[in-house]
Amino acid sequence: MAPLSVLPGRLRFETNSLVGDSDGCLLLEDSISALQGVTEVAASHRTGRILVRFDETRVTRSEIETQLDEALRAAALQKERGPEFSELRRSAASRTASSSGVGHFVMEMALHAFLPAPLDLLLPTAATAFRR
Repeated sequence: MAPLSVLPGRLRFETNSLVGDSDGCLLLEDSISALQGVTEVAASHRTGRILVRFDETRVTRSEIETQLDEALRAAALQKERGPEFSELRRSAASRTASSSGVGHFVMEMALHAFLPAPLDLLLPTAATAFRR
């Protein structure tokens, strides 16, 4: 698969096979993250785009592309087999819950610090709106 964008230490790919497949995105992120030198992987089930940030001295573009192709095949196979892969969903849900919990806390603290006291009553509504 050819990348859409190539910058030093950063690759962006796009595939229609990930659109609507959040479990496939999680599988792909876990697979690519396992490579030594990969610092960040983000796959979007909404757009089908994949962003990979990496250390060029530790991993090559071709290694990432090979791993990506294998992960996409595994995601397609998982999609064919259906919803019996609950273990992946469970780990993804816990990862999302922990990261959104930290973000929620930071957002609440920032809103409490910067909003005047009367607007503090609107904090829960404002925090919900900002998170979306």
